Amino acid sequence: MHTLSRRSVLVTGASAGLILAAPDWLSGAAAQTTYTRFSATSPQGKDMLARYAKAVDIMMNQIPTGDPRHWDFQWYTHWIPGPQSPYDLARARKTQIIQQIYGNAPPTDPNRQLAELMWNNCQAHGQNPPTEPGFFQEQYFLPWHRYFVYYFEQIIRGVLQDASFALPYWDYLGGPPASASIPDEFRNPSSPLYRKNRNDGVNAGDPVDQGDGRSPLTSVAFDETQYIDSPTGTIGFCPILDRNPHGALHGDVGDGTNMGRVPTAAGDPVFWLHHCQIDRLWESWNRLGRPNPSWPDRNFVFANAAGGMVTAPVAGANSVAQLGYQYDNYFQPPGTAPVVASATPRALLAARPSEVRAVAAAPLTLGAQRVRTSLNLPAAPLSGARMMQFAAPAASRNLYLVLAGIMLPADPGDVVYNVYIDLPEGAAPGPNDPHYVGTLNFFHIMVGHGHMAAADAFSHHSAAAFNVTATIRRLQGGNRLAQQATVTLIPSGKPQSQPVVQQVQLVEK
Repeated sequence: MHTLSRRSVLVTGASAGLILAAPDWLSGAAAQTTYTRFSATSPQGKDMLARYAKAVDIMMNQIPTGDPRHWDFQWYTHWIPGPQSPYDLARARKTQIIQQIYGNAPPTDPNRQLAELMWNNCQAHGQNPPTEPGFFQEQYFLPWHRYFVYYFEQIIRGVLQDASFALPYWDYLGGPPASASIPDEFRNPSSPLYRKNRNDGVNAGDPVDQGDGRSPLTSVAFDETQYIDSPTGTIGFCPILDRNPHGALHGDVGDGTNMGRVPTAAGDPVFWLHHCQIDRLWESWNRLGRPNPSWPDRNFVFANAAGGMVTAPVAGANSVAQLGYQYDNYFQPPGTAPVVASATPRALLAARPSEVRAVAAAPLTLGAQRVRTSLNLPAAPLSGARMMQFAAPAASRNLYLVLAGIMLPADPGDVVYNVYIDLPEGAAPGPNDPHYVGTLNFFHIMVGHGHMAAADAFSHHSAAAFNVTATIRRLQGGNRLAQQATVTLIPSGKPQSQPVVQQVQLVEK
């Protein structure tokens, strides 16, 4: 019998997609319905949350363990609790869990085969297998998660035998003020949607992005007109959205046993509402006329409503319309025209060259105190670097502050670092300060990395980019830029280890 390897499934062409007949409960016109996902605070959204709670209870307590429709199977598709890296440790943990769950089931058991293919697949937050150096790429972050939520939603319809179900989204960016708090339905200790290991104040209804150790949520990704600068890049809509609000919200809601780390994130039912919102934001960006890349010839593996295997081509997730659903409304960034439903992404823009404008002289070790570094004009050797002053780029260009080669010797704990440019010495600012450019969170950084090769320093696994163009223009207009360009990182929260930022660069693109 032929056995599918993960590679043979993931890199084959679109023709490999598996089409299955609709189950009995989903027939006729219902099978052709365009589903609408509603805000969790709307009456329709609250109705869906009541059904969602029922489905989560069934998936956790009535579906057999090892069935692809079981709650843990779907959780482990994102990542299995345990090491995220190095690869050998993550692989060993996956083998251990599969053995625990499937025991003496033969290798040909379809559920066991599907677990082998699906688990530990979160794009793009894993370490590449030695035989597949391009497996986890940042460009796949949005389409993979779109499919992940889409097929999870189908499983819920099957579990409930309810063809009208659609997941709601948590509108923490553009909704009413109460949307800054986790939806009420997730705060009831008697509900299947409740998790007690969320951060302090979350289950009390506090705004999740306010307070010590929290990252303010922003829509700065909408300043980007390019999807990504390279398949594993850090500049563009996809990677910047990945950092904030995506990674920021994860860390704001939960710690290292919950939403705050990739291996445990999908165990919290609010994960799926969060990713509906991320999906909605991507579609909103497209509807501003901004294009996706030309996707590589690659498939992902998921389970459908019946628990059967589906291979899904990445290009099939290019828009929500291709998958037969829509949102009740779309995010409108401040200062933009209303999003038009019929808008079509314009032609791909020509790639723009990037240039390093300034660098820091030495790595930064972060801890409980603020860290400040000067940026100098590139020179060789670096000890001969010349002083650099911030200046706004040409109208068609952007400036990015890139923190690269980020290493975590251990879990950093409940801490983030607010980042400022040209902050005056001794100032005690917050995110509303005009010098603030963003917050460094560590959701996407894998714990335990030692020495890092120079080629890996700027990959999505170990770098964060902040578009500082608008900030520099405001400061320049107010005559607030110093003669010597500086970058300051100030901790918020209580660090438990000392992250290292190996390189700081100012990049113009």
